[in-house]
Amino acid sequence: MMSIFLFVISVLWSNSQNTDVQHVIVKYNGESIVASVDSIGMEFVHYFSKDTGDSDSLYLRDIYYIYNDFNRVFHSSWSFEENLQKMNNRTGTIYTLSGDTINFLDIKFNNDMINPELFIKTGINQSEFIPLLHIEKIITDYSILEYSIERGFFYPFYTFLIGATLDIRFKWDKNRRMIPQVWDQYNDLLPKASFIGLYKTGVTYESISYIIPISVLTSMIYDLWKQKHSFYFTPVYEEEIFGRNMYVFSLKHIAFTYAQRMIFRIEKTKFGNNVFRWIRKNSS
Repeated sequence: MMSIFLFVISVLWSNSQNTDVQHVIVKYNGESIVASVDSIGMEFVHYFSKDTGDSDSLYLRDIYYIYNDFNRVFHSSWSFEENLQKMNNRTGTIYTLSGDTINFLDIKFNNDMINPELFIKTGINQSEFIPLLHIEKIITDYSILEYSIERGFFYPFYTFLIGATLDIRFKWDKNRRMIPQVWDQYNDLLPKASFIGLYKTGVTYESISYIIPISVLTSMIYDLWKQKHSFYFTPVYEEEIFGRNMYVFSLKHIAFTYAQRMIFRIEKTKFGNNVFRWIRKNSS
């Protein structure tokens, strides 16, 4: 009887609260989903919705990052990590979820997403650590526009190089040697420099000399308009979105991700699995 009595008391007074770990899936625009993540694959995140309990999934490419009840980053996108890297060693202002505003002279992020935090210097001899997920947004100084300048320069520059390379292929003359033909095309991109044998300015150089500066200026103005010096992290409320989209556009990363996805799909086939197994065996 005593055993039955203790069992009944323990059941009645037990804590029936759900102790399952909940995850918050944050999209690039700040929209968040509270759920229990079931699994993460190469392309999808599978989860159970907290509100409905239904199973659902999202493309990984649409997710900024995922964190859990213990304020640990469960999954982070390339854009998330790239944004952290861009803010390193800059000055600016931090806005916390509790409504505090902190000006800093320097900032550094750790790479430990189990305990994500940042180190800021607020004075000559003053510094502190702040949990990353306690921050709503960070606004840096305008030195962040160095990325705008770099992007504005390299996009048209690579376009001219690719155009010259294609022109070589279209105008190829089998009766001429290879090196003179290649030099004739790339020579058009260069200014006059007699000390290295360039006695006249290339016909394409004039276009380069004004298109690249315009591209750089346009890139800087666009990033200022889009407030690219503002970085958002944790939505204040579940329904609130960020002040801007936190996706970082990169042709190099898009190509790399697409190649990874294609390799994964090929490897899932019987033939592809045998080929990759043979490659790994011979390379080890």
